[in-house]
Amino acid sequence: MIYIPEKFEYMPKKKIVLARASTRYEKLDEELIKKINDLYLEGLFLSTPMIWYKTFNIEELPKSIIPGKFKGVKKMTLFISTLGEEIDKKIEHYTENGEVFSGMILDAWGSEALETLNDNFDKKLRQKYKDGTMRFSPGYEDVDIRENKTIINLLKVNKIKVLESGIMLPRKTTTCMIGWW
Repeated sequence: MIYIPEKFEYMPKKKIVLARASTRYEKLDEELIKKINDLYLEGLFLSTPMIWYKTFNIEELPKSIIPGKFKGVKKMTLFISTLGEEIDKKIEHYTENGEVFSGMILDAWGSEALETLNDNFDKKLRQKYKDGTMRFSPGYEDVDIRENKTIINLLKVNKIKVLESGIMLPRKTTTCMIGWW
């Protein structure tokens, strides 16, 4: 299934974006605040978020993608979220053209927007399935990051590329899973 979120579902808090960029709002002059606000809006404009998801019976999934922490779950929802490739292109453009500050702020915005999107989708799933595990992504603990490829294949997503390393393109993309008791 595919879910297309509304802007409010991936709009990060400015304070958190600035913290990720190692900056504090209170210490910025008016010109920088305007620049950050413009970049924030640019991130919203450039993003084309999508979520692909499916809930599987645990027996349908390869053991390699099931975290040890999910012992005893009956079902598992896999989802892939992305902000699309335009934001990646703009971050790269800024960086290649020496606009390091703009690239850094937009990159921080994208990371926080993706996390906000994942948090909000997680809440939607919990309303439906109730009691579940923590949200988990390959690359942590006992699930290899290269399992991103397995998840992409299980969900039949062709808009996301997975490198041999397990890193996905567009960069502002994550795979997530939640187990259900």
